Amino acid sequence: RYARFMQTVTGGNATTLAALLGVSSAVVDNVPLVQASIEMFDEPMDAPLWQLVALAAGTGGSMLAVGSVAGVTLMGLEGVGFLWYTKNISPWALLGFALALGTYQLQRMVMVDGN
Repeated sequence: RYARFMQTVTGGNATTLAALLGVSSAVVDNVPLVQASIEMFDEPMDAPLWQLVALAAGTGGSMLAVGSVAGVTLMGLEGVGFLWYTKNISPWALLGFALALGTYQLQRMVMVDGN
């Protein structure tokens, strides 16, 4: 039911869906998030959707310190606060997230047009 809702909200656009899952991974651990999405959708495992979900979940988790092991480790070992992380790291992580999705889409367009 949730999968149908997400596909309706995103208009069936795999990039938008993956981006929403990636942003979600900043709050929810990406491993259960990806596992849940695998169970929600009937796409073949080699479909572009899964490549996008893995990319988005992996990079999206770094947008907030609590969304990645590296962020939590940084907070613990270096004494970095959540607000400091959000102010100084999150914008760069968001930029990396957006550039990663854009680069993936560009590669897909080149590969499709090149074949």
